[in-house]
Amino acid sequence: LEKEEDYVMLSDIFPTGWHATELAGLRAGESVAIYGAGPVGLMAAHSALIKGASEVFVVDTHSDRLALAEQMGATPVHATGDEAVQKILDLTDGRGTDCGCECVGYQCCNKHGHEDNSATMNSIVASTKATGGIGVVGVFVPQDPSAATDLAKEGKMPFDFGSFWFKGQSIRTGQANVKAYNRQLARLIHHGKASPGQIISHRLSLDEAPEGYKNFDSRTPGWTKVILKP
Repeated sequence: LEKEEDYVMLSDIFPTGWHATELAGLRAGESVAIYGAGPVGLMAAHSALIKGASEVFVVDTHSDRLALAEQMGATPVHATGDEAVQKILDLTDGRGTDCGCECVGYQCCNKHGHEDNSATMNSIVASTKATGGIGVVGVFVPQDPSAATDLAKEGKMPFDFGSFWFKGQSIRTGQANVKAYNRQLARLIHHGKASPGQIISHRLSLDEAPEGYKNFDSRTPGWTKVILKP
C-alpha cells in the first residue's frame, strides 16, 4: 500500500502531535517552542510546519532526535531548564515564542538528569510570550507512587503560577481525540502535504517485538519509532 507507513502514524502519534498545536492555538505565521523531541514532539513540529508556523523550536537533550527535528525544518535547541529558555529568548530577540507545546509529561528531567515533573511546564511558561497559548499533551498523572518527592507522588508540582498569571497566558491540556483528526490528516498524507512516517527508525517482525520494547524502555539512542510487520 502506497504511503502505508505514513497512514500507520494516524493510529496515535500524528494526531497527538497535531492536537498539541491545536491546544496551543497555533496559527500560520506564529512561532512555537516544542518541549520534547520524542515521536509526539516531532509530530508536533511536523504539524506546526504544515500549519505554516514561522519558527519552530524543538527542545531536547537527545542529539539523534534533534537531528530529526532539524531535518524536518525545525530549529533544534539542545538544552534544558533555564538554558533552554535563554536560548529561545535569544533566538526570538527576547520576545519568546507565540505558543508552546509540552510533549514530555511527568517523567521529564531537570538539567541534572533527575526526574522533575515541573521542569518543562515552568520552562514553557518562561519561554512563551505574554498572552501566549500553551498546549500540553505530555502525560501528567494524578498519582505517581514511585516519584522522588512527596509532592510529585500526589501528582502535584511547584508550578510558577505567578509568572503564568502575570503574563496572561492560557493552558489547554488533555488526551487527543484521534478519530476527530484522522480524516483531515489522512487527506494531508494523501495529497503529499504530510509525511509522518519519516520518524520511523526501525521495522521489526512480530517475533522481534520484545527487542523493540526493550530498546524503547531503555531509551536507546536511534530508536525513535518502531513499526511491527506481521
